[in-house]
Amino acid sequence: MKRRLAAILAAASVGLVLSAGVAAADDTADVLVTLGTASITRADLAAFLARTGADRGQGGGQQPAMAAAALERLIDERLLRVAIADAGITIAPEEVQAAVEQLRRQLQSGRGVSLEKALEQSGGDTAGLTRQIEFDLAVTRLIGPRIDEAALAAAFARHRRELDGTRVRVSHVILRPDVGRGDDALATAFRRTADIRAAVLRQDLSFAEAAARHSAGPSRHRGGDLGFIGRHGDAIEPFAREAFALDVGGLSQPFATPFGVHLVTVTAVEPGTATLEAVRPQVAELAAREAVREIVAGLRKTTPITYSPESRRLRGEQ
Repeated sequence: MKRRLAAILAAASVGLVLSAGVAAADDTADVLVTLGTASITRADLAAFLARTGADRGQGGGQQPAMAAAALERLIDERLLRVAIADAGITIAPEEVQAAVEQLRRQLQSGRGVSLEKALEQSGGDTAGLTRQIEFDLAVTRLIGPRIDEAALAAAFARHRRELDGTRVRVSHVILRPDVGRGDDALATAFRRTADIRAAVLRQDLSFAEAAARHSAGPSRHRGGDLGFIGRHGDAIEPFAREAFALDVGGLSQPFATPFGVHLVTVTAVEPGTATLEAVRPQVAELAAREAVREIVAGLRKTTPITYSPESRRLRGEQ
């Protein structure tokens, strides 16, 4: 089980380890957050944003939210590192090297590129990659005792519709932001979609009528009906995620995809038949992610975390 879990997490984190490293602390930089005896500095945050490329191609209005989200991820990582140290977990250098070589083979066979080329393209380096892999392996060892058969069964029950082949029949209203409105285009589309949602909830009009009157997509001629979709592969991730969170008759909140702002309802469900054994790797991955979130949530409750005035402004606090 531990070997399987490690392989799953390693595969899931391939895209991350190529771009994310652990920033070296700069004692002379301004501290943004203190958590227990650890700290996160402005240099740590800048290094993280640069490594992940999150500081490129973002509008000025998006940068504070982006930086705030990155800061929260760094806090989670530091908390996990403390938990790893407290648990006495260490990773042998040969384990890290074996994982590096596995990643090298995956890149060569799957993408036809060398590890060095992939690092060059992503702006990473071997040292950062090695530190990240060591961290990933340590996290895997930390959560290993939590991923037993009972945990897998519970995770499968929670996510059955996502994993067992269930399909849902969806209808949507889609509004295209008016680019002529500039920076206010998306916000305006969200407001209009929220008004449509309120009208449907008041029963001023049916969902099909709302689609016929307001939707910009061709499905408006069918009352917004898009037919059946599965959780994976039939629709882009944000759309599928929102649709599968609904029961029959449920109505989503407005949400955005690259195509526009959507309002979604589910009109029918076709249950799937796949068993836990058929989707065990996917279930193990979900259970692992949930275990990490549970550990971090517990640590956030027990660890004193203090934000500097600068970091509070990033979080939108006064």
